[in-house]
Amino acid sequence: MLIELDSNNRASVRRLFDRYPCLHGSVAAVIEGGMGKVFADSREEPCMALAVLDFHFLAGDPLHANALRLFKLLQSGDVVIAPTPAWQHLVTAAYPSALAVYHREAFRAAKFDVDTLRRLCQVLPSGFEQRQVRLEEVTQFATDLAPALVYNFRSHEEFITRGVGLGILHQGMFVSGASTAAVGGGRLEIEIQTHPLFRRRGLARAVAAALILYCLEHGLEPCWDAANEPSSALARQLGFHSTGKYEAYRLKQPEGNGTAS
Repeated sequence: MLIELDSNNRASVRRLFDRYPCLHGSVAAVIEGGMGKVFADSREEPCMALAVLDFHFLAGDPLHANALRLFKLLQSGDVVIAPTPAWQHLVTAAYPSALAVYHREAFRAAKFDVDTLRRLCQVLPSGFEQRQVRLEEVTQFATDLAPALVYNFRSHEEFITRGVGLGILHQGMFVSGASTAAVGGGRLEIEIQTHPLFRRRGLARAVAAALILYCLEHGLEPCWDAANEPSSALARQLGFHSTGKYEAYRLKQPEGNGTAS
């Protein structure tokens, strides 16, 4: 039997997610910040758990008799993070023909060069303005760029209250933006989006640098996890250190019998 844990009562699963190898800000947001959902086999002493935000994070003992029950919560399109070789083996064995595997790269915050970050913020072409997104602009911010900038929050008001969006405007349109994808436990997962017509102009670098400075000024640890090589290269330019590449799994279709018991 699986139990959904209340948003304010997830301390019991904290040890299962200690030293999670990737997406540190998102994990902290779910476990410490009450975002998303958490399912476990026990409220008091869980042996395994699934944390759900924009990713699905497996944790605990993959050899537990009920570990496969977690897979009943997965649906087509979900992206699953398996933190250890044993979890990876279980996932790939349970879904032998229904997984799309893609590679990501995990990063850790380092000692940032504040002067360099400030300089990067100021390098904008003529006609471009960078500033913090206001509540009445959140819909435009997500529409001009991507819903991923705000969709982990339950409302636009919560996004403004708990998170932050920094956008670059050009002729009344947001053409690049950095935001709080998730926040909790003193960590902030960074989301970057740039309109396809405005890429390769240094806009993403400028707005990302501004968000890192915001984190440093507000006592938050900026967290970065790259889905592709351009994102990895940008992370290094900004001062993050890679902790290694890993595989993520996208579920292509619901699995039939044999995936759970």
